[in-house]
Amino acid sequence: MGFAEGEHYLHVYANYYAEAAEPDRAIAERRPGLRPMQAFLHAKLRDEQLLREQFARVHVCRRFTVEL
Repeated sequence: MGFAEGEHYLHVYANYYAEAAEPDRAIAERRPGLRPMQAFLHAKLRDEQLLREQFARVHVCRRFTVEL
């Protein structure tokens, strides 16, 4: 189909219901009145091992592209 594998990066899911502390680990600063429950984040592939130690759901995303 003409697609080529390009950039690789991580999808990190920080979910309160997987572990209550995950969303707090994923944000730099809490905002008054807001309680993080879930976050969907992108990260560098080089940080994979560290992030897998901190979060239950970490996946490698392989971006495929096609020139039109």
